[in-house]
Amino acid sequence: MQWIVGGLLLAVVAAVVSGRVPVVWVVYCFAALFISMGLALFYAFVRNRHYGLLLLGMTYTSSAILAIVTAEWWPLVAGFAIAWVLRAMGIEPTPEELPGAEASAPDGDKKT
Repeated sequence: MQWIVGGLLLAVVAAVVSGRVPVVWVVYCFAALFISMGLALFYAFVRNRHYGLLLLGMTYTSSAILAIVTAEWWPLVAGFAIAWVLRAMGIEPTPEELPGAEASAPDGDKKT
């Protein structure tokens, strides 16, 4: 699997460097990924009502929209960095805080 991902990444980089694929298309593809991550986090917020998920979803989505509007790559990098800073601050919920975490515990962790 690593070879496939590496080959695809190498092909994209080679196509962009050679000028066959405009950099804007790559920015749009990553922006689409950021929007999908933001929508997934919004869905998780609706289910769990943890405001850290809402903040992370807004970060990913707003950076993707800004990257699409300006057709630049730096909003994606800034949004990714801000999301990592928020995660490092502990804004993301731990599995213990999520409902149904007890049902998915491995057999060795069950309390008697």
